[in-house]
Parts: sequence; C-alpha cells; structure tokens
Amino acid sequence: MKRARSADSEELWKLIRDSSADIVLNAVSNRNLTEDMAVFIARQKKTSSEVLGILAGDIRFKGSYKLKLSLCKNPKTPQKIVLSLLKHLRIFDLGDITKDRNIPIPIRQKIEYSLSERIASLPSGVKAALAKRSSLAILISLLGKGDKNVIHSCLESPLLTEDHLCKLINKPDSKPLLIKMVADHPKWSLRYKIRYALAKHYHTPMTHVTNFISSLKSVDLRELYADKSLPSSTRPYIFNELTSRREPVEIPQEEIYNLSGDEDSGFADTDMQS
Repeated sequence: MKRARSADSEELWKLIRDSSADIVLNAVSNRNLTEDMAVFIARQKKTSSEVLGILAGDIRFKGSYKLKLSLCKNPKTPQKIVLSLLKHLRIFDLGDITKDRNIPIPIRQKIEYSLSERIASLPSGVKAALAKRSSLAILISLLGKGDKNVIHSCLESPLLTEDHLCKLINKPDSKPLLIKMVADHPKWSLRYKIRYALAKHYHTPMTHVTNFISSLKSVDLRELYADKSLPSSTRPYIFNELTSRREPVEIPQEEIYNLSGDEDSGFADTDMQS
C-alpha cells in the first residue's frame, strides 16, 4: 500500500489496474496521479464510494470535464456529489444519463426535471438530437413542446410505446401538429388503439377520421358514438358506418344528419314568409 502512494507513473498505472480497493485508495493520493488515471478509476464499477468522493474533491482535477462526467455516471458516487456536479455537464451527456438504468432513480428524475424545464428554450436541432439520446420522460416533454422535426425524431424513438402515445393524444391540450403527424405516421397510424384515440380527437384531419372509423370494431364505434366529447362533425360518419354494417344505432332527437327534400322546402318557405 505504501508503494501506491509513492510509485512513479508507470508503476502507478499497473497498481490501479490490477490492485485491491485498499491500494487504489492510497493511489489516489499519489502526486503522480494523472487525469487519465483518475478518470479510469472513476469509471470502474468496483471503485468504492470513498475513493470516488476523494476524486471529486481533488483540486488537481477541478477543471476536468471527463472526471466530472465519469463520476456522475458511476452509481457508487454519493448522490450529494453527483447533484453538485450535474450543473457542469453538457445537455447531451445529461440526456445519456437519463437512459442509464444503473443510475439511481432520484438522480435521473432530477436530470429529467431540469431538462424538461430547459426544453422550451432549446434550438430545434438540439431538441431533435436530444430525442435520440434521452429517456422516455424527456421524449414525452419534447413531443408536447417540439416542432415538426422534433416530433418526427420522437415518433421514431424505440422507447415510445402505443400506450404512452395514446395518453398524449387523449390530453385536451395536445398540439394539433402532433395529432396530424401521428395520423400521418406509417407506423403509429396503423395501431388500433392509436386509431381509436385519433378518431375522436378534434384536430385529426377528417380524411383520416373516416379511414380510421372504417377499421374500428362495431362495439368501439358505438362507444365513440355515445361519447359526448366526440366532435359533432365526426358523429355522422360513425352513424353511417354503423348503418352500413346493419348495426342498431339510435339518433338523438336533437341530431339530424340528412335533410329530405320536403324539409328543405319547408325551410325555404319559412324564409320567404319572413
């Protein structure tokens, strides 16, 4: 162990690569310890929390970005230290950490909250790139705040699931652009749950609505037809689809979809008399 404190650079490398935790603990106080050595130690899963804490406070490496990043990525680094270092990390590195399941949940949640707060002010290109490197929570935030390119990147993410997308579609404040892009998407627009959710959304283009309606089960169409939140412009199409399937359906008294010729003339006569 004494050798670890006084070894030259070449011997020190051998010691930190092959030795026990006690020797590494002594090695970090060696004056010949370099930044690369410190980063190597910080990246090892077997490195103790004590050693990681010492490296975090070593004034020799105060300006080392690589060491800060390595410490934040090591699950054994004390959370208090990690939280103090996060403000120094670049946004894409923060995004990478949110996807690392080895990182403690409180740390990932802290980063996700911080990134979500910053998303609105980020350039579009940064948002699109972040969508490819971040956790599902960040994807959801980006889908709600992004432009066309950002939403496209999010919809291509393997992290996104049908259930998560349905929840977004069903939110009353979902962006019209998001709804249209999901309806146009070659993958998501084929999913049954997505079609059901889009069929009752106000911002779904009517050309898509009619297509989705024809693919839904009759039991689901009747459920949609009875939904009071269904856009009034969509209800006649569901009625016609159910009728074409010879499915029983009741029209509320206040709703009339097709006026006969006599009724049209009646309105005309009333207008002339007035």
